[in-house]
Amino acid sequence: MSRTDVAPGGTSLSPEQHLDTEAFRALSLRGALLAVPTLTLHRFWGRSETRRWLWDATDLGGDPLDYGGSGGELLAGFLIKWLVIGGCLLGAWTSLQAMGAWGAPLIVLLVAGAVYAHGFTRFAGFVYLASRTAWRGEMFEVEGSPVAFAARELRDAALMVVTAGWWAPRAQRARTAALWGGLRHPGARLGFDAGAAGREPLYSAFAIGWFASVMILLFIAGVMLGLASGFFPTPDVGAAPSVGQLAALALLLAGLWVLLRAAWAPYCEATRAATAAGFHLRLRRDEKAAARAALTDGAILAGSLGLLAPWVAARKSARLFAALSNRGEPARLSVDAERASLRTRGETHAIHAADL
Repeated sequence: MSRTDVAPGGTSLSPEQHLDTEAFRALSLRGALLAVPTLTLHRFWGRSETRRWLWDATDLGGDPLDYGGSGGELLAGFLIKWLVIGGCLLGAWTSLQAMGAWGAPLIVLLVAGAVYAHGFTRFAGFVYLASRTAWRGEMFEVEGSPVAFAARELRDAALMVVTAGWWAPRAQRARTAALWGGLRHPGARLGFDAGAAGREPLYSAFAIGWFASVMILLFIAGVMLGLASGFFPTPDVGAAPSVGQLAALALLLAGLWVLLRAAWAPYCEATRAATAAGFHLRLRRDEKAAARAALTDGAILAGSLGLLAPWVAARKSARLFAALSNRGEPARLSVDAERASLRTRGETHAIHAADL
């Protein structure tokens, strides 16, 4: 009997993690030392190594996970993603400059292309993670269509524009069901319960982030108005801004970014709780603690210019697993008879990273 065979009753999928977060400081330091000579490109290899360490410390049903991705693959994915998305956005900006309002149809088409490409690469990224994660000797797979997923992302983006962003929680529920509901292990299904995930409240936490974002945007608008009216000192026409002015601008932007992280932390916590509920797990939600952690992590990232990202990722993962507990009977890995038959005949239809 192979390690991927499971009994009809299924195998418990209770997750556990044994993580030494302090060990990630050394990983961060190594990445910092290599950042300058590699022109920051080492961050892709650092991110891959961070995932490998996190996966190695995580058990699923008593067996460890193993990450087999590489920094080169992450770099290639990054370049492909932003060449396509950036090309669409650059084309939209160029059309606006050249044709003004007359170029509206082309601009809308190009922006829609960027949103569609973002949705496609989001699905591809999830497939990549699954296809590079081994458990019990075999990689995970993802069922579904990247074309359909990207089309739904495009529709949701349009609805978010119409609703001033309030469609986002609905879109998040559909995205969670599409991605995690399609996750499979060869010949077996993970039993993700989209109904249980959908019963987790999202809108109260979303409202906190939404109203905080509006307040921050109003503050930025006030600053811009003050600059335009001469209330705040600005460089003379044709003169370069001083070091002090650039430093003040950088501190302002970093502070606003950290505040936004804290404001949206409760919503991020709620979306993670919904995903956990789909696997019959309970994530203890503490919005104040989540906001404080986001403030601290954001300050660490801003202060280190992102060089301490591995340590921050480890801290975040440790907090997540510490808050997880079973909700009754945990999700179980059970045999999918149809997929097992297809696998035996070599006809599995799961999407692999090579197909994308």
